[in-house]
Amino acid sequence: MRRLAALIVVLALGLALCAPAVAQLGPLPPAEPPAPAPAPAPATTKDEGLSTLQQLLIFGAAAALIGAIAWVIVRDAKRSAPVQQRSRSADPKPSAREREREQRQRRDKAKAAKQQRKRNRPR
Repeated sequence: MRRLAALIVVLALGLALCAPAVAQLGPLPPAEPPAPAPAPAPATTKDEGLSTLQQLLIFGAAAALIGAIAWVIVRDAKRSAPVQQRSRSADPKPSAREREREQRQRRDKAKAAKQQRKRNRPR
């Protein structure tokens, strides 16, 4: 019953607000015939667009802006990238055993992190 009363009130308000707009609408005026197209005026000025120097400045500024954005992104990525643990040996190329040990350590860390995330899930 309350819903019906609310619906009636909303409809009454809507009609009250729309009545002035509906009253303004009247018969449409007769359509006017289309006016003939005016003849194009002769061009007295010759517009050649941007000069070569202006184009070079625009493209140079755009390239500098894109380069600056790329430099900031790369700098930020290098700062926030994780640092790899390096072995203390002077050998620049680690042996197969060292690579396997480092890979095992990374896997163990990842597994421990996954288990920690599972424990901390909201229930």
